[in-house]
Amino acid sequence: MGNKGGRLLLTGHNGSSVVVDYLCEQAIEQDMVVACFYYDFASRKEQSPTNMVGSLLKQLLSGLEAIPGEIGRKFRGQKKLLGGRRLQLSDIVKMFATLSPTQRTFICVDALDECIPKDQLEVLGALGQILQRSPNTRTFMTGRPHIMGLVERELGGISISIKPRDGDIVTYLRARLRKDTTPEVMDRGLEDDIVRSIPEEISESYVASGGPGSRYKSCADMCECRFLLVSLKVEAILRETTIHRRRNRLHAMEDGLGLGAAYEATLERIRAQEVEKARLAMTALMWICYSERPLRVDELCHALAIEIGSTHFSSDNVPAAETLLACCQGLVTIDKEAMAFRLIHHTLGEYLSAHRNLFRRAHLQMAETCLTYLNSDQAKALPAKPQPDLSSMPFLGYCSRYWGTHTKREISYHGILLAMELLDGYESHVAGNSLFEQILDLEDFPEINAPSRFSGLHCASFFGIVGAMTILLKRSDCDAN
Repeated sequence: MGNKGGRLLLTGHNGSSVVVDYLCEQAIEQDMVVACFYYDFASRKEQSPTNMVGSLLKQLLSGLEAIPGEIGRKFRGQKKLLGGRRLQLSDIVKMFATLSPTQRTFICVDALDECIPKDQLEVLGALGQILQRSPNTRTFMTGRPHIMGLVERELGGISISIKPRDGDIVTYLRARLRKDTTPEVMDRGLEDDIVRSIPEEISESYVASGGPGSRYKSCADMCECRFLLVSLKVEAILRETTIHRRRNRLHAMEDGLGLGAAYEATLERIRAQEVEKARLAMTALMWICYSERPLRVDELCHALAIEIGSTHFSSDNVPAAETLLACCQGLVTIDKEAMAFRLIHHTLGEYLSAHRNLFRRAHLQMAETCLTYLNSDQAKALPAKPQPDLSSMPFLGYCSRYWGTHTKREISYHGILLAMELLDGYESHVAGNSLFEQILDLEDFPEINAPSRFSGLHCASFFGIVGAMTILLKRSDCDAN
């Protein structure tokens, strides 16, 4: 930060207040000033780029003995306009350059990821101009990892990812409880129980989830997931209005319950995003929650790119894994060992499964998505035998194995049409061989490793899709024997 044009971004779960406190202490001893801004999700609509940069300028001016003449004249000039006019963002940015060029200035922006996405570029652009015009100004920002690329592209500088140690969880809990806005509904015994039981419960849940075959296996970024859960738990407790209710909430969490309100609050943040980002996140959560097995990163990204009913699959429509993680607001992570998406905790899966209204006709959507993928021009162009390289269509294996499972659970007229399109040409479709490879040991059944021996009727019978079987059996070219 001592270098010219210093910019520092901390990502992950960090102690930004420690940095700010340190800078403020240094400001007292040295000739420097500090201005801070904290983005709050609940107030994000009021925290426009103009209000944010204006707040920073106001803080810097309040530390001066006298307001610089040029800034004073600009304010008075705006008041003379009819009805008065607020300063524009460009005006405020120019005012930073009029402050003493020798004054060391630190601008701290906390939780930048909570800023409305469309405002983030404008904020970073304004900060970039300030840094160019004020060579003695430094910036310190914090946010979740997904904003790292944006900040580095717009401002450059240094980015550091911070991950907590086990002891940091206790430190965080103590610090958060000290900031309790209703300390009258907290006693020492309850505080000690919170600090003791939450880290223990989080640690035990992750040990339990790391066993063989677990859908929620521990991964390299386990600490970040644990810290997010700690934050959700303590905030849920502090929302209660009496010591009794807080203690009951803590006990409910010890029994694996009580996080519903915290999960709902996070889902509300997801829904508050831009429409397409919210749709992407909710569809991803649906697939992770209701898929028949954990989906690899490339599988889920392809699933999210499919437009139901389209005959052409566009690889340009495949979202980046980083985009998906950002849209899911911390509820989803990547198991680095299995390279699969997973939910941050098994209780989230239980919550999503219990609230089926979150996902409208989930299995129907999943069935029609799988069938659309299998009916695409790209899938039909693949040879049925020998099994081709599926690296360009990584979702085909899942679709071949489970489209019928989802279809049997929930079906529609459109779903039947998509199924019949697949089954009519099933003997020469790659899905038949893919299904066999997944359900049978072909070394024991070499004589049936031929697509011509496995018809659409065989496939409908295997999955138990009565509607499709009925249609096929009524055809004169279909012999049930």
